Amino acid sequence: MAENDPLGRNWKLWGGILAFIVVIVIAGLVIFPRVNSEPETAPTAPAPSVPVETASPSSPSDSPSASASKPASGDCPALSTDDSFPNDAPDTEWKRHPVGMLLPVSAEHGPAKMDGDFWRCFSHTPSGAIFAGLTLLLDISGAGIIEAAVESPERDQLFEQWMALEQTSEYPVISGYRIMDSSDDAASVEYIGPAGSQYVSTRVDLLWDENANDWRLDLSSGEPAWDIATDPSAYTDLK
Repeated sequence: MAENDPLGRNWKLWGGILAFIVVIVIAGLVIFPRVNSEPETAPTAPAPSVPVETASPSSPSDSPSASASKPASGDCPALSTDDSFPNDAPDTEWKRHPVGMLLPVSAEHGPAKMDGDFWRCFSHTPSGAIFAGLTLLLDISGAGIIEAAVESPERDQLFEQWMALEQTSEYPVISGYRIMDSSDDAASVEYIGPAGSQYVSTRVDLLWDENANDWRLDLSSGEPAWDIATDPSAYTDLK
Protein backbone atom coordinates (compact mmCIF):
# COMPACT_ATOMS: atom_id res chain seq x y z
CA MET A 1 0.00 0.00 0.00
CA ALA A 2 1.28 3.42 -0.86
CA GLU A 3 2.61 5.63 1.92
CA ASN A 4 -0.08 8.25 1.29
CA ASP A 5 -2.92 5.81 1.93
CA PRO A 6 -5.36 7.52 4.36
CA LEU A 7 -5.39 4.45 6.59
CA GLY A 8 -1.60 4.36 6.85
CA ARG A 9 0.74 1.83 5.37
CA ASN A 10 1.49 -1.80 6.06
CA TRP A 11 -1.96 -3.04 7.13
CA LYS A 12 -2.40 -6.81 7.42
CA LEU A 13 -4.99 -8.85 5.54
CA TRP A 14 -7.85 -7.82 7.83
CA GLY A 15 -6.89 -4.16 7.47
CA GLY A 16 -7.50 -4.63 3.76
CA ILE A 17 -11.22 -4.43 4.28
CA LEU A 18 -10.79 -0.95 5.78
CA ALA A 19 -8.76 0.12 2.74
CA PHE A 20 -11.48 -1.37 0.54
CA ILE A 21 -14.09 0.78 2.26
CA VAL A 22 -11.98 3.89 1.64
CA VAL A 23 -12.07 3.07 -2.08
CA ILE A 24 -15.86 2.86 -1.83
CA VAL A 25 -15.93 6.26 -0.13
CA ILE A 26 -13.87 7.78 -2.93
CA ALA A 27 -16.20 6.22 -5.47
CA GLY A 28 -19.15 7.84 -3.72
CA LEU A 29 -20.88 4.57 -2.79
CA VAL A 30 -20.72 5.06 0.98
CA ILE A 31 -19.73 7.92 3.25
CA PHE A 32 -18.33 6.05 6.23
CA PRO A 33 -14.54 5.60 6.43
CA ARG A 34 -14.34 2.70 8.94
CA VAL A 35 -15.87 -0.74 9.23
CA ASN A 36 -17.22 -0.16 12.71
CA SER A 37 -18.75 3.26 11.97
CA GLU A 38 -22.52 3.60 12.43
CA PRO A 39 -24.49 3.98 9.17
CA GLU A 40 -26.68 7.07 8.75
CA THR A 41 -29.38 5.00 7.10
CA ALA A 42 -30.20 1.31 7.25
CA PRO A 43 -29.39 -0.84 4.21
CA THR A 44 -32.26 -1.04 1.74
CA ALA A 45 -31.94 -4.83 1.46
CA PRO A 46 -32.56 -7.15 4.44
CA ALA A 47 -29.23 -7.77 6.14
CA PRO A 48 -27.85 -10.19 8.73
CA SER A 49 -27.85 -9.04 12.31
CA VAL A 50 -24.51 -7.94 13.74
CA PRO A 51 -23.32 -9.84 16.83
CA VAL A 52 -22.86 -7.79 19.97
CA GLU A 53 -19.39 -7.82 21.47
CA THR A 54 -19.76 -9.04 25.02
CA ALA A 55 -16.16 -9.88 25.88
CA SER A 56 -13.39 -7.49 26.79
CA PRO A 57 -10.51 -7.45 24.29
CA SER A 58 -7.45 -9.51 25.09
CA SER A 59 -4.03 -8.01 24.65
CA PRO A 60 -2.72 -8.73 21.14
CA SER A 61 0.50 -10.63 20.68
CA ASP A 62 3.62 -8.50 20.56
CA SER A 63 4.49 -9.95 17.16
CA PRO A 64 3.27 -12.64 14.74
CA SER A 65 6.07 -14.91 15.98
CA ALA A 66 4.55 -15.01 19.46
CA SER A 67 2.36 -17.98 18.55
CA ALA A 68 1.53 -21.37 19.97
CA SER A 69 3.91 -24.23 19.24
CA LYS A 70 3.06 -26.56 16.38
CA PRO A 71 0.52 -29.11 17.61
CA ALA A 72 1.00 -32.85 17.54
CA SER A 73 -0.56 -34.45 14.47
CA GLY A 74 -4.12 -35.66 14.82
CA ASP A 75 -4.67 -34.56 18.43
CA CYS A 76 -8.10 -33.06 17.83
CA PRO A 77 -10.94 -34.50 19.94
CA ALA A 78 -14.10 -36.05 18.55
CA LEU A 79 -16.71 -33.47 17.58
CA SER A 80 -20.12 -33.48 15.89
CA THR A 81 -20.62 -35.81 12.94
CA ASP A 82 -23.85 -34.12 11.82
CA ASP A 83 -23.06 -33.44 8.18
CA SER A 84 -26.48 -32.02 7.30
CA PHE A 85 -26.49 -28.70 5.46
CA PRO A 86 -26.76 -25.84 8.01
CA ASN A 87 -29.73 -23.88 6.66
CA ASP A 88 -30.00 -22.38 10.13
CA ALA A 89 -26.90 -21.14 11.94
CA PRO A 90 -25.45 -23.60 14.48
CA ASP A 91 -25.47 -22.62 18.15
CA THR A 92 -22.81 -19.95 18.42
CA GLU A 93 -20.84 -18.13 21.09
CA TRP A 94 -18.52 -15.19 20.49
CA LYS A 95 -14.98 -15.16 21.89
CA ARG A 96 -12.06 -12.78 21.45
CA HIS A 97 -9.01 -14.25 19.73
CA PRO A 98 -5.69 -13.24 21.34
CA VAL A 99 -4.84 -10.99 18.36
CA GLY A 100 -8.03 -9.00 18.94
CA MET A 101 -10.84 -10.18 16.64
CA LEU A 102 -14.20 -11.43 17.89
CA LEU A 103 -14.89 -14.89 16.43
CA PRO A 104 -17.84 -17.29 16.40
CA VAL A 105 -17.19 -20.58 18.22
CA SER A 106 -19.26 -23.71 18.83
CA ALA A 107 -19.10 -26.45 21.45
CA GLU A 108 -20.16 -29.00 18.82
CA HIS A 109 -18.15 -27.81 15.83
CA GLY A 110 -15.08 -26.02 17.20
CA PRO A 111 -12.56 -24.68 17.62
CA ALA A 112 -12.10 -27.36 20.29
CA LYS A 113 -8.53 -26.27 21.02
CA MET A 114 -7.81 -22.61 21.73
CA ASP A 115 -4.27 -23.03 23.03
CA GLY A 116 -2.31 -19.84 22.49
CA ASP A 117 -2.83 -18.10 19.16
CA PHE A 118 -3.67 -21.25 17.18
CA TRP A 119 -7.42 -21.83 17.42
CA ARG A 120 -8.08 -25.15 15.73
CA CYS A 121 -9.89 -28.52 15.72
CA PHE A 122 -13.22 -28.26 13.90
CA SER A 123 -15.84 -30.90 13.10
CA HIS A 124 -15.57 -32.71 9.78
CA THR A 125 -18.92 -31.26 8.69
CA PRO A 126 -20.24 -28.29 6.69
CA SER A 127 -20.97 -26.55 10.00
CA GLY A 128 -17.39 -27.16 11.10
CA ALA A 129 -16.18 -25.50 7.91
CA ILE A 130 -18.22 -22.38 8.77
CA PHE A 131 -16.34 -21.92 12.04
CA ALA A 132 -13.00 -23.03 10.57
CA GLY A 133 -12.69 -20.67 7.60
CA LEU A 134 -12.77 -17.36 9.43
CA THR A 135 -10.75 -18.61 12.40
CA LEU A 136 -7.96 -20.19 10.36
CA LEU A 137 -7.70 -17.09 8.19
CA LEU A 138 -7.09 -15.03 11.33
CA ASP A 139 -4.69 -17.68 12.69
CA ILE A 140 -2.36 -17.37 9.72
CA SER A 141 -2.72 -13.71 8.75
CA GLY A 142 -3.00 -12.19 12.22
CA ALA A 143 -1.28 -14.66 14.55
CA GLY A 144 1.39 -15.93 12.17
CA ILE A 145 0.46 -19.64 12.34
CA ILE A 146 1.54 -20.94 8.95
CA GLU A 147 0.20 -24.44 9.78
CA ALA A 148 -3.33 -23.01 9.55
CA ALA A 149 -3.12 -23.48 5.75
CA VAL A 150 -2.10 -26.45 3.62
CA GLU A 151 1.30 -26.24 1.98
CA SER A 152 1.48 -24.46 -1.38
CA PRO A 153 3.75 -21.89 -3.04
CA GLU A 154 0.91 -19.38 -2.80
CA ARG A 155 0.59 -19.96 0.94
CA ASP A 156 4.29 -19.42 1.52
CA GLN A 157 4.32 -16.25 -0.58
CA LEU A 158 1.26 -14.78 1.15
CA PHE A 159 2.59 -15.70 4.57
CA GLU A 160 5.86 -13.92 3.88
CA GLN A 161 3.98 -10.82 2.72
CA TRP A 162 1.64 -10.81 5.73
CA MET A 163 4.44 -11.24 8.23
CA ALA A 164 6.32 -8.28 6.72
CA LEU A 165 3.37 -5.98 7.46
CA GLU A 166 2.40 -4.20 10.64
CA GLN A 167 -0.29 -5.68 12.86
CA THR A 168 -3.67 -4.01 12.54
CA SER A 169 -5.62 -3.19 15.70
CA GLU A 170 -9.01 -3.16 13.98
CA TYR A 171 -10.93 -6.04 12.48
CA PRO A 172 -14.23 -6.33 10.62
CA VAL A 173 -17.34 -7.65 12.34
CA ILE A 174 -18.60 -10.81 10.64
CA SER A 175 -22.36 -11.17 10.81
CA GLY A 176 -23.31 -13.97 8.44
CA TYR A 177 -22.25 -16.73 6.05
CA ARG A 178 -23.25 -18.90 3.14
CA ILE A 179 -21.68 -22.18 2.04
CA MET A 180 -20.73 -22.02 -1.61
CA ASP A 181 -19.45 -25.61 -1.89
CA SER A 182 -19.06 -28.56 0.47
CA SER A 183 -17.79 -32.14 0.30
CA ASP A 184 -15.91 -34.59 2.53
CA ASP A 185 -12.57 -33.18 1.41
CA ALA A 186 -13.21 -29.52 0.64
CA ALA A 187 -15.46 -26.57 1.38
CA SER A 188 -15.87 -22.92 0.38
CA VAL A 189 -17.54 -20.47 2.75
CA GLU A 190 -18.43 -16.87 2.05
CA TYR A 191 -18.66 -14.45 5.00
CA ILE A 192 -20.43 -11.10 5.20
CA GLY A 193 -19.95 -8.06 7.43
CA PRO A 194 -21.27 -4.49 7.69
CA ALA A 195 -19.33 -1.61 6.14
CA GLY A 196 -21.10 1.67 6.75
CA SER A 197 -24.44 1.46 4.94
CA GLN A 198 -23.20 -1.43 2.77
CA TYR A 199 -22.20 -5.03 3.39
CA VAL A 200 -18.98 -6.62 2.15
CA SER A 201 -18.13 -10.28 1.70
CA THR A 202 -15.10 -12.53 1.35
CA ARG A 203 -14.75 -16.17 0.30
CA VAL A 204 -12.50 -18.71 2.06
CA ASP A 205 -11.53 -22.13 0.64
CA LEU A 206 -10.79 -25.10 2.92
CA LEU A 207 -9.38 -28.62 2.63
CA TRP A 208 -9.72 -31.48 5.10
CA ASP A 209 -6.33 -32.59 6.49
CA GLU A 210 -6.42 -36.29 7.43
CA ASN A 211 -3.15 -36.10 9.36
CA ALA A 212 -4.29 -33.19 11.51
CA ASN A 213 -7.90 -34.51 11.61
CA ASP A 214 -8.93 -30.91 10.99
CA TRP A 215 -9.80 -28.31 8.38
CA ARG A 216 -7.03 -26.18 6.88
CA LEU A 217 -7.10 -23.14 4.60
CA ASP A 218 -6.46 -23.60 0.90
CA LEU A 219 -4.64 -20.50 -0.35
CA SER A 220 -3.63 -21.97 -3.70
CA SER A 221 -6.01 -19.54 -5.44
CA GLY A 222 -4.41 -16.54 -3.75
CA GLU A 223 -5.43 -14.07 -1.07
CA PRO A 224 -9.13 -13.92 -0.14
CA ALA A 225 -10.55 -10.69 -1.51
CA TRP A 226 -13.33 -8.45 -0.20
CA ASP A 227 -16.20 -7.31 -2.40
CA ILE A 228 -19.56 -5.54 -2.07
CA ALA A 229 -22.37 -7.94 -1.12
CA THR A 230 -25.19 -7.17 -3.53
CA ASP A 231 -27.77 -9.36 -1.75
CA PRO A 232 -27.20 -9.50 2.02
CA SER A 233 -30.45 -11.42 2.49
CA ALA A 234 -28.84 -14.44 0.78
CA TYR A 235 -26.64 -15.01 3.84
CA THR A 236 -27.51 -16.82 7.07
CA ASP A 237 -27.18 -14.81 10.29
CA LEU A 238 -24.57 -15.80 12.83
CA LYS A 239 -26.28 -15.17 16.16
